Amino acid sequence: MKNISRPQYYRIRRILEMIREGTTSGSLPNARTFCDELGVSRPTVMRDMDWLRDEENAPIAYDPALHGYAMTDATWEMPPVSLTRREVFAFSVGSKLLAAFKGTPLEMDMEAAFGKIAESLEGRITLRPDALTDQFSVVAEDYVQQDPETWTRVAGHIERREAMKVTYEKFNGDVKDYVLEPYHLFAYHGNWYVSAATAGHDEPATFAVSRIQSLEGKGTRFEVPDSFDAQGHIERAFGIVGGQKSLRVRLLFSRGVAAYIKERVWHPSQQMRLKKDGAVELVLTTTGRMELTRWILSWQPDCKVLAPESLRKHIQDKLRRGVKENDRQS
Repeated sequence: MKNISRPQYYRIRRILEMIREGTTSGSLPNARTFCDELGVSRPTVMRDMDWLRDEENAPIAYDPALHGYAMTDATWEMPPVSLTRREVFAFSVGSKLLAAFKGTPLEMDMEAAFGKIAESLEGRITLRPDALTDQFSVVAEDYVQQDPETWTRVAGHIERREAMKVTYEKFNGDVKDYVLEPYHLFAYHGNWYVSAATAGHDEPATFAVSRIQSLEGKGTRFEVPDSFDAQGHIERAFGIVGGQKSLRVRLLFSRGVAAYIKERVWHPSQQMRLKKDGAVELVLTTTGRMELTRWILSWQPDCKVLAPESLRKHIQDKLRRGVKENDRQS
């Protein structure tokens, strides 16, 4: 097959399918039929038809009596599509990455999409799509099982810019009713979150979709303020929760974990400083304190807070309380 663009290739395949179907049914498609189906102009369709006949010698003929195109040889097939090893590898890896979406409402839709792609390739390539990645696996992180109906309804309120009343279980287990003006959906660490304006918060607050116990529409519309920047919110926060005053943080990680720390991007603002003893200093500026605190605690005793003083004291207090609680239970 001579080189053509991917969009043109799939457009031509659809033209051939329509001609085959019409030849079998007796209702032949014509240029107008192709234009309506593919959403392209008549000159584009005629160039595709010329390419099929001139470059591929496709047995297509126009039947003036039926005002359409028919196949004169039903056994004819287009030559196989040419896929590079990189393209086959990318397709295979992409299908394996579906594991990261397990439990979300998007899982079935994405599986269907990959299935359609695989079906379109079947019989048209000489290399199995998984042949290059038999020794390649993707280990999915832990995830939160979503209620597809709740997720879909939240997404609908965001699209319609409609306020909603929810009964919500907070992180500490308390249950409270909120009226939310939902701005944006985020996927983060195996869960989905909605950023929404609500009474009592100057900035949009973050709510886990999985902890919404009930939801009803308020029927009132709202406008998302021009000042709301979803990407900016993510970049300023540490994790998914932000909205507080910016905090410049300096952390010192011991030599024992320095290799792991310095190879990763923990925050868009981060700066790394290697120490002579092998330790590494991480500097970042964030508006999120809750997840930052839990993250620092997870690295004890290999992480020391250098600044600010308020954060160091907060971490020390958390550690003392944790030791005290564990001693009491033992």
